[in-house]
Amino acid sequence: MKLKKGFLNKLSFHFSSSWIGTLYQWMLTSFVVVSLPLIFAILYALTSLDSYSKQAHRTVFQTVTVTENARLVLERLISMERSIRQFQILNEDSFFDAYIQHRHKLLKLLQESDFEGLTPVLSQKLKKLKQSEEKLFQTIYTEGVNNNQSLLASDLVAFESLVEKARDLIRAGSKQQSKEVLALSEFEDEVMNRLFFIVLLSAFLALLLSMFFVHFITRPIKKIGSAIKHLAKEDFDYPIEVSGPRDLRELSQNMEGLRKELKYLENEKQHFIRSVSHELKTPLATLKEGTDLLSEEVIGSLNDEQREVLSLMKMANFNIINLVSNLLEYQRAVSIQSRLEYSKFDLSSLMSSLIDEYQLLFQSKNQTVIGENPSIEITADYNKLKIILSNFISNAIKFSGKNTQINLSSKIEGKQVNILIEDQGPGIPESIRSEIFEDFFQGKVSEDSVMKGTGLGLAIVGYYVVKHGGRTILLPPNDQYCGARFSLELPLEAKNES
Repeated sequence: MKLKKGFLNKLSFHFSSSWIGTLYQWMLTSFVVVSLPLIFAILYALTSLDSYSKQAHRTVFQTVTVTENARLVLERLISMERSIRQFQILNEDSFFDAYIQHRHKLLKLLQESDFEGLTPVLSQKLKKLKQSEEKLFQTIYTEGVNNNQSLLASDLVAFESLVEKARDLIRAGSKQQSKEVLALSEFEDEVMNRLFFIVLLSAFLALLLSMFFVHFITRPIKKIGSAIKHLAKEDFDYPIEVSGPRDLRELSQNMEGLRKELKYLENEKQHFIRSVSHELKTPLATLKEGTDLLSEEVIGSLNDEQREVLSLMKMANFNIINLVSNLLEYQRAVSIQSRLEYSKFDLSSLMSSLIDEYQLLFQSKNQTVIGENPSIEITADYNKLKIILSNFISNAIKFSGKNTQINLSSKIEGKQVNILIEDQGPGIPESIRSEIFEDFFQGKVSEDSVMKGTGLGLAIVGYYVVKHGGRTILLPPNDQYCGARFSLELPLEAKNES
């Protein structure tokens, strides 16, 4: 029993897999199904037009035949009357034979006119004409020929009655012909209306089917497109599962394997950066404490040369710590788990603390910092904003020469704060302005700069500014500040991330 059930499951799976088919088979099937309503409309149109054509031919044939035969019947009746009158007067057999010949032709015409489908009115009139003619013939043949009696005037007047009936048949045929033409016109309108409705309905069904199949076929393609976007954003946490055509499912399976491999490599990269950064920060912290103790002359006084060497050591140590911090911060910034921790604080206090923190580097290049920074309360992530401003300040120090000036100011504009960072360095060439926020991009550093970079500073700035809902604008140089000029716009009241 279990073997039978397993066999049926395998058979069912094989059938469903073969039914799903490839994208090409899906497209072909959808084309056939969408074409069915249109094919039905075409066949219906051809059938209706054929029916209309046959009915028109039949109607015209019947009415024209009856009308034409009625005219010929009238002519035969007149010829018969003329022959029988001549026979009555001259009593010659040739005239009676002529009468008989005309009568045979008359009967043939009447027989041809009495076909299937003839209207009741015409059929009744034709029947009365036959009966009247038969009655008159019996009178002529019995009395005039067999009994050798002269025909009465009343007998010959019966021809006038037959002629009148023939004319009445012609009038009825013409009237019926008009009715048939009118009915044919109405039937034509009905056929056209039905054709219009069928074509409209078929087009609507074809449109609905097209929309259904387009959605049905493009849905797995859109899923693959969405998966590719996630991979491009280094978001490797969303499994790639696509149902649909066999070749698209195979593609999604290959992409799922790629996603897992990329996720593994990303985790290894982040683990490596964290490990290396941690291993570097421990000896660097020890080195910083040692230089601080030496600068405070705890273990003894220093001469001028020793103080200069110690100053270089402190700047080098600061530079290395800054590089390591940038690596760690970049790893956090690009991580999709990175979240902002909002708090309300005074922006001017943050900027003052940063100026004090970089005072040693300012002094090493004899650079001065100016700017108006009124007390501004802002809701933002304190640590992230500190990193943003630190990178702008370090870049201004690094790219500016000695004896230059740096402007660091802030002001409120509407519901946002505008922070301006300007320096007197060489500026940013037009050719690289679109690249400065890219990962690991480094500009040309001043020759007398003691700071080195990783090319991650502005990349980190770009990530965190966007997360805050702000923007960074690169301004053109002016007369006072010929170097880089950045305008940082941030909302005063930022909303927490969902």
